[in-house]
Amino acid sequence: MGGRRSPRASKRLGFIPAANLNSRVKRQVALASRRSAAPALLVEEPSRSKEVVSTRGGAAQMDARAVAKFFAPTLALWVAPPLMSLIDTAVVGRYCGPLELAALGPGCTLIDSCAYIFFFIATATTNRVAAAKADGNESESERVVSEALFIALCGGLFLTTVSLRWGEPLLRWIAGAASADVVPSALRYSDIRAWGQPFVIMASVARAAGLAAKDTQGPLLSVLLGFVLNAVGTVALVRFTNLGVAGAALATVVADAAAAAFLLLRRGGRKGPLVAVPSPARLFGFAVFALPILLTLLGKSVVYNGVGLSVGRCGAVALAAHQVLLRTFFFFTPIGDSVGMASQVFLPGVLAAQKKEREQQMASGSSGGGGSGLASPPRRRRRDGARRTLFAAGLVTGLLGASVSAVIPVTLSGVFTTDAAVAGALAGAAPLLGLAVALHAVALTCEGLLLAQRDLGFLSASYLATTAAAAALLLSPHRPASLNAAWVLLALFQGVRAVQFTLRSVWLARRDT
Repeated sequence: MGGRRSPRASKRLGFIPAANLNSRVKRQVALASRRSAAPALLVEEPSRSKEVVSTRGGAAQMDARAVAKFFAPTLALWVAPPLMSLIDTAVVGRYCGPLELAALGPGCTLIDSCAYIFFFIATATTNRVAAAKADGNESESERVVSEALFIALCGGLFLTTVSLRWGEPLLRWIAGAASADVVPSALRYSDIRAWGQPFVIMASVARAAGLAAKDTQGPLLSVLLGFVLNAVGTVALVRFTNLGVAGAALATVVADAAAAAFLLLRRGGRKGPLVAVPSPARLFGFAVFALPILLTLLGKSVVYNGVGLSVGRCGAVALAAHQVLLRTFFFFTPIGDSVGMASQVFLPGVLAAQKKEREQQMASGSSGGGGSGLASPPRRRRRDGARRTLFAAGLVTGLLGASVSAVIPVTLSGVFTTDAAVAGALAGAAPLLGLAVALHAVALTCEGLLLAQRDLGFLSASYLATTAAAAALLLSPHRPASLNAAWVLLALFQGVRAVQFTLRSVWLARRDT
């Protein structure tokens, strides 16, 4: 009875035979070594920790589910602002007539284009905060946001001053002599919207900081708040008063101010100051990084505004139709913007994990003598999975957006205007609108990939060359002389960018392997 126990009795009493114990220990040691060779990158969300980079097969990969959960609210964030402008366009066109609808064209061009150029602050904030988060430097990420909010406040006040001081001559230049009768209404609209510029720029920075930290809840709530206030206010002030475009502008400013206040109050509970004045050295560092982004946005703005100038010389009907087409286009451009934002937020972490993995492989290869430290072809293919996933997302969603956008001007023209001439012009340019939306999605997806890899020199050179070519065409005798010709140029602009950025992304992916 007191002799050797049988294996079955040993299991009942909790004992493990030595042979089985050795085999289990070996398996655990092997598993631990594999895990330590390829650590997972964890990113903290406000409520919980979520793994956004996996290491299946020993290669860092992006978690597609985390990207999908990030993409949906981000798309809503990007869609809401152009949806506000689309609501203004629909309400004014429906209840005020084609003249004030045409006036929204120069007015929105002056206000929205200036604000769009200053969104380089938000784009730079996203990239710098995401990089600080990837390095685990929380204090640096908070400091970047506080300093970016100060820069945004200064930029917004500058835009307000420019619009109020030089608004009328700028609007006359934008509208052109053929559409000079829309300038008084456009000036009423822009003078009111100008007071909202500081709120718009600061809110864009606060949203960008939230997205970079993978906090979509706060930015999404702010956008929903602004959307509701703008929709209700625009309908009430335009339909039930005689304010016209001034009512639409007033509703938009109130909505922008409320959304910005919500975001800033939400950030007020964090450590550190809400707004901080950057030192000259840090301001210079921000400018060095942000300047190429400014050039890219400036290039886009030059082309869009140049096309608007060409259409303005075609008369009020073409200008009114262009306003509807352009607002519809900007309603669908967030598809590419959202994929590009996802690239800037997730790809730095993926690349950091891959860099660490390569260093560990090189170290193990040099110390163990059993390998070269180079990744095998299957692992190289897995490393490109993040770029392929993001590119495929941009392509598919872009095609879907193009299909829908090409139908709206034909089937829903009555929502925007009761004028038969404007409706006919919308139907004629609808296919070009769809083509521009599809190509824009591909271009912005690849642009986001390049920004995430900080390929800023190429982006600056590309936009300088493309913008110069487009500007030369717009200033030449061969500039667009009709609405359709203007939209051919817009689609061509998107296509050239899509080809350039796609080829560059492919080249970088092959170089990194």
